Amino acid sequence: MRARAVLVAAAVLVLGLALPAGAADQAAPGPEAAFERVAGQVAAELEQARQEDRRVRQDLARRRQELEAKLAALQARLQKRRRELEATRAKLEQASRQREQLSRELADKSGDLKELAGMVRGAARGLLALARRSAVTGQYPGRLARLKSFLPKGRFPGLADIKELVDLFFQEMQASGRISDRRGPLVDRQGKEVTGRIVRLGALCTIYQQGDTLGYLLPGPGSGRLLATGAEPPWWVTSNLADYLAGQADRVYMDISGGAALWLLSHRESFKERLLSGGPLVWPILLVGLVGLVLILERLVFLRRVGLNTDELMEQVTHLVAQGDFEQARALAERWSGRPTSNVIKAGLELRGQPAEVIDNGLSEAMLRELPRLERSLTTLKVLAAVAPLLGLLGTVTGMINTFQVITAQGAGDPRLMAGGISEALVTTQFGLAVAIPLFVAASLMARRAQRLAADMEEKALALSAALIKEREQA
Repeated sequence: MRARAVLVAAAVLVLGLALPAGAADQAAPGPEAAFERVAGQVAAELEQARQEDRRVRQDLARRRQELEAKLAALQARLQKRRRELEATRAKLEQASRQREQLSRELADKSGDLKELAGMVRGAARGLLALARRSAVTGQYPGRLARLKSFLPKGRFPGLADIKELVDLFFQEMQASGRISDRRGPLVDRQGKEVTGRIVRLGALCTIYQQGDTLGYLLPGPGSGRLLATGAEPPWWVTSNLADYLAGQADRVYMDISGGAALWLLSHRESFKERLLSGGPLVWPILLVGLVGLVLILERLVFLRRVGLNTDELMEQVTHLVAQGDFEQARALAERWSGRPTSNVIKAGLELRGQPAEVIDNGLSEAMLRELPRLERSLTTLKVLAAVAPLLGLLGTVTGMINTFQVITAQGAGDPRLMAGGISEALVTTQFGLAVAIPLFVAASLMARRAQRLAADMEEKALALSAALIKEREQA
């Protein structure tokens, strides 16, 4: 600011010296007055510049003090943050040491927990194996799923879980000493879910009555549902069960082997039960088999009856024709009337004295009349042999449809619920093949027998034709 004032004063001075004389004379009375006036102005501006300089200095000093105060405050905050950082580091180190100590303690205690969890899983596994065979499971099927929840290795049981497992053990022990009589759902021998009377004899076995059907029940290994044993008990066992359930007997047949005897009984199946398990399509298959059996018996009787010793007959007829004794030859053929060969011989003897072409045509016509008798019912047998496996295939498709419907409605957890559809699918196929194979074999054998008879008939017809032509030529 001082330099600015000095420059202003110098400029005024130069300007005053440079003015023309006339102008100077007009502006002021003399040069001294002008100089004083300019000097006064310069002095005033200089004073103003000094004042402004002082004001600027004061402002700079004030700002410097403010900045120094802020710097001091920042340094104080920095020191505080450093102290806090040191304290935090100390706490972090202490926390790390505590974490390591807690980790060691946790590892020690985890070993105990793992051992405890292993003991609980072992107990649950043993009870689950017992529950799958126990008759009590049919009354409490939900405990199988609950026991399975104890088995995953990543699960640590709590006190509530251990208490529940103990309660399940006590439930089994208490139920094993009691007899339970109730009505509830069960799966019958055809795989259908029905409702019946259920009597549980402790944990040994379970008896059921559904209508007129009596038998034993086993718990399903997957779902715990009560499943009827596959085979019907013997009549004396059924009679004893009926008397016991009616209150007329105080003793009853039981399975004390833990379900092993009933399991063997469930795998025994009578022919009647297998037949009924095939569903409604078994009856058309049996009808096809019955019709085929009747046709086979009829063909066997017919072919056996017409299969005489034609060589001896033809030798005698040829000898009589050569001697010209046609009446005796015709009487000999009448003795075997009804046989295809004898019928052809009789038709040939009626052509005595005719030309060779007429004899050949007449014998051919006679053979054509006899062929339908030999081949009768053979085509029907072949059709029945083809229809039987097709009915079995239809039963297979129907059974699989029923199986998928059961899976859709009940799920695939219990295989016994799907047994009805699977039995229908397999049994119908079995019966269809069992009927078709004998029919096909019998039709083939009898067709071959008919072909041999037809060939023999043709052979004898040719021999008779030759004898008749020879007798005509000699006459």
